Amino acid sequence: MLKIGNTLLRAAIAIFALGTCSTALMAAPSTKDIDRLLERAVKEFNAPGIAVSVVYDDKLFYADGRGITEVGTRTRIDENTLFQIASVSKAFTTASLALLVDEGKVGWDEPVIDYLPDFRMHDPWVTREFTIRDLLTHRSGLPLGAGDLLLFPKGNTTREEIIHAMRYLKPSTSFRSAYAYDNLLYIIAGEVVAAVSGIPFERFVEERLFAPLGMTDCSATFERVKPGAVKATPHVLVDGKLTTTTSLESSTAAAAGGINCSARSMAKWAQFILDDGRTADGKQLISEAQVAELLKPVTITSSRGYMAEYAGQFLSGYALGWGVSTFYGEPMYSHSGGLWGMTTYIAVLPKERLAVFASNNQLSGAPLAIVNDVLDLFLKDDNDEPRDWIAILSEVSSDRKDDAAKAVKEAADARDADSKPSLPLASYVGTYTDPWYGEIEIGMGDDGQLWFQSGRSEKLSGPLEHFQYDTFIARWSDRRLHADAYVSFSLSPLGKVEKIRMKAVSPATDFSFDFHDLDLTRVADPQ
Repeated sequence: MLKIGNTLLRAAIAIFALGTCSTALMAAPSTKDIDRLLERAVKEFNAPGIAVSVVYDDKLFYADGRGITEVGTRTRIDENTLFQIASVSKAFTTASLALLVDEGKVGWDEPVIDYLPDFRMHDPWVTREFTIRDLLTHRSGLPLGAGDLLLFPKGNTTREEIIHAMRYLKPSTSFRSAYAYDNLLYIIAGEVVAAVSGIPFERFVEERLFAPLGMTDCSATFERVKPGAVKATPHVLVDGKLTTTTSLESSTAAAAGGINCSARSMAKWAQFILDDGRTADGKQLISEAQVAELLKPVTITSSRGYMAEYAGQFLSGYALGWGVSTFYGEPMYSHSGGLWGMTTYIAVLPKERLAVFASNNQLSGAPLAIVNDVLDLFLKDDNDEPRDWIAILSEVSSDRKDDAAKAVKEAADARDADSKPSLPLASYVGTYTDPWYGEIEIGMGDDGQLWFQSGRSEKLSGPLEHFQYDTFIARWSDRRLHADAYVSFSLSPLGKVEKIRMKAVSPATDFSFDFHDLDLTRVADPQ
């Protein structure tokens, strides 16, 4: 299996390096065409607003926005409005490490424990072998989004606690054998930057990347945004109505998804990548060798069905903070980002000197649709009709919602509505603890209903509605979360409540609500 994987990886690198393509770049489109796409996307995705920037032929070709920063206000979105770019931040974390690699202070393939002695994975052998590169390439063996519940929604976990928690998170595959997206390891990568440089990650990225690139409006966390800056507010749909929300992002997660930037500044970042690590004044900030390392695929991934069908994307990989794939045969570096109520996407086509960035303040697929549609405008032949990515992604989103709703209904219809809990409700009350997550409380409200409260997040709180047998549904009080979860109690051989296992009710629940990774054991009552 390892031999086959290496063969595929070498093939992928060869394809991306050659850049063989069947599509030639045509004349640049009218900026009015991009205007129309933005206006249409705002309506189609019910987004309060969208910001877009385009770099083409080493110039800022387009930067603008449509819509408003927050429902109920008149503040317009433009190219200078700040958005939380979520996981698009990961490329800045890897670039920070590349600076330190250039200085000889860090090695991509050196063990993490050489820099963070307290770092531990579940398996001691994996701990010894786990490298800086492993922190960045989603091949740890952990399940998708493992441990994200420490941070979401709006968790109070420190970075030190995240490092400690890693030893308790159990793998779902063997080390380096499969791709599974991970956020916590990027937070730890940020701590490597801090340990080696001697300054916090936030200061490092702002001083060593944002300042020399002229991205002076950007900040490493939401809390560090400059006073008076115009910021987009996150929104979600609740019962079909746009509602403002917090992003659920914690400043702890800066290195994984905390950066705030404008579309205009992100164009400078895209140009920096196109220029192989040189700043606008020609300074080689990151060596060409290390920029190439950032963009070299490491972990083979699978292309999404609609990208394979409509863009011919048949082979994909994850590099260091970047996805590497193709778009109509063109080599492409890209990354998406999503926080609760805000989504972002960036794509860079190096052979065509073309890059597009988009962000919107709604939990939607609008940025991916806009970026793909703009790329289409540049790549299409005069005799070809471009794809309608707004329609394609809108349908994908609608189908996903419909499928999720169907699954939830089928589960509800199949339940034993006449069943009852095994014990009186008071018997389920108590403190339960998980090795990596910590404690939750099951209490009893004045109305006699069981209540769930997380010790990690005040927002993860709500009544337990009986589903069937000893399984309840946590209906979170904050209905903007869209993350209701099954809470299943199990009994000991002596008939006492012993454990809790959880699972999201809807398959559409964001993977960062990794309830299913919890193994909560009841804490013994004091004698």
